[in-house]
Amino acid sequence: MDGILLEFFKATVLLFAIMDPFASIPVFLAVTQKMKESEKTSSANYAAMVAGVLILVFLFFGKDLLNGMRITLEDFKIAGGIILLIMGAQILFGTRPKRKAESYHAAAVIIGTPLITGPGVITTTIILTQEVGVMITLAAAMLSLFLTWLMLRFSGRIQKFLGNQFVLIFSKVMGMLLMAVGISFIRGGVMTLIGMIGK
Repeated sequence: MDGILLEFFKATVLLFAIMDPFASIPVFLAVTQKMKESEKTSSANYAAMVAGVLILVFLFFGKDLLNGMRITLEDFKIAGGIILLIMGAQILFGTRPKRKAESYHAAAVIIGTPLITGPGVITTTIILTQEVGVMITLAAAMLSLFLTWLMLRFSGRIQKFLGNQFVLIFSKVMGMLLMAVGISFIRGGVMTLIGMIGK
């Protein structure tokens, strides 16, 4: 039981870091600044729904998609590691592209993907499913998504309470964590491929 809880905790922290709601808060506030409070709430709900549907699709069918395209888990680990490395660098150095939206549905889609469920989350979901199982990954993903939704729902209060500087600093920490995880994925994929070649 302790081992399962540890895997669940590690998976949750990892997925939450990749979703990086601290980085999404400024974008969410920017694209919803002219909206009514009810529209902001709808936007947060819709964003979480879009992100959740994508997670479920790749959680349950990701392996089949890889097999259909003849892509091994090791190949995907290396590619995913590179994506996480780039994403982490973008967050850390502030080079993520800014996006605008006109309607709350458009804003929600932008927040839902690629900001919440982007290549990093998709990659990690597929890999975690293979490494720790569907149930742990599903529970970790849903908890991470719920926490992210809460932060978007109350993004205005969070930013006002913590201040822009704290949100920015915490986002940078998340970026460093993503870079470390990306390197870990790349190393694991390469070492496995080298081991397969040596046999």
